[in-house]
Amino acid sequence: MEEKKQIKISLKAAIIMLCVLLVVVLILIYFIFNKVKISQYDISDTISIQTYNDKDYYIIKKDYAGNYDLQFLSLSEFLNSKTDIRTSFEVKEVMNYADYKSYCNKWGIKTKYSDSSKKYIVFSYLAYGSPILEARLAGVEYNNSNVDIYMWDDASGFAADISAYVLVIPTEQNINNINIIPVYTYAEFKNIQSYDDTPYDYNPVIGIDKPIIYLYPTEDTEVSVKLLKDENLTCSYPKYKDEWKVLAQSNGNLRDLTTNRQLYSLYYESKSDIEFKVENEGFIVKGEDTIAFLEEKLAILGLTERESEEFIVYWLPKLEANKYNYIRFATTDEINETMPLEINPNPDTIIRVLMTFKGLENPLNVQEQKLETPNRTGFVAVEWGGTEID
Repeated sequence: MEEKKQIKISLKAAIIMLCVLLVVVLILIYFIFNKVKISQYDISDTISIQTYNDKDYYIIKKDYAGNYDLQFLSLSEFLNSKTDIRTSFEVKEVMNYADYKSYCNKWGIKTKYSDSSKKYIVFSYLAYGSPILEARLAGVEYNNSNVDIYMWDDASGFAADISAYVLVIPTEQNINNINIIPVYTYAEFKNIQSYDDTPYDYNPVIGIDKPIIYLYPTEDTEVSVKLLKDENLTCSYPKYKDEWKVLAQSNGNLRDLTTNRQLYSLYYESKSDIEFKVENEGFIVKGEDTIAFLEEKLAILGLTERESEEFIVYWLPKLEANKYNYIRFATTDEINETMPLEINPNPDTIIRVLMTFKGLENPLNVQEQKLETPNRTGFVAVEWGGTEID
């Protein structure tokens, strides 16, 4: 009897172990199968997605077959103009037919379309340094009032002239936001896998990310805020048109007088007229030391703990991902050149913080930047933002 009991117990244990093993195998099969699906799949007949190091890369299979016009231009004749050629030429916006024609006429672009009832998505890029510029459109996807445009471009070799391209897409949809999504060739993706890096930096327009503006009057006050280079805007909320008009309270709460929505800040992103670079002054900060560094420096620059928290929460993932960071805070003159502000009534204290940074594998020797602490008195306006150095 004892022997039969032991056999039954052993059989039961074996069955349990077999069931556990089967469950483990099924789990492994599930994750392997889903990993394959995640690692490579088609989102259209022109684009596939491949995952490497937990990052998705859009791979161009063939050019988009829809209705669009992609032209390459030579713009040296405009170099002697008094306006900044890049600021004037580069756009990312939806135009009506009259504006589309006007833009084309200004830059000598052939107007392919003549339907005045449609709108036209216009995206243009200019490459300095006389490279040979190539570009392809891989896909266009509409999502409510947003449009995702999948672009591949490359600048290589040398040409005798400045080169640029203009992409025009006719549309009947109402578009509030245009997203340009970089696309890679399969050869470039293999290069990423081999060297653990992107083959080139896709950054056609140097941008200032997430500037937000806080207003703290001493009493409830109707305030007008104007961005004096609104032609450089790429995104804004509430939607900026000529000015923002808000009712501002002393605790920082805002009410948009156009939409009656409650806000706590005004937000925008823009192109920059300044090409920031690594200077001989600034700070070298380990990625792991980002929090302590920003808490200290933002307090010196005059931000409250709440304002600093929102700054840190936004920039921390980008900075901590790097082994080291070169960080420099732009001067007031540089910030005002990038996006001059007009606030009415005029604040007693204006604090504008713009962090420039570049990720590094190894530290550099730079002179520590000296920072000054403003005196927050009376009606206070605060703005913070940042930009990554190419």
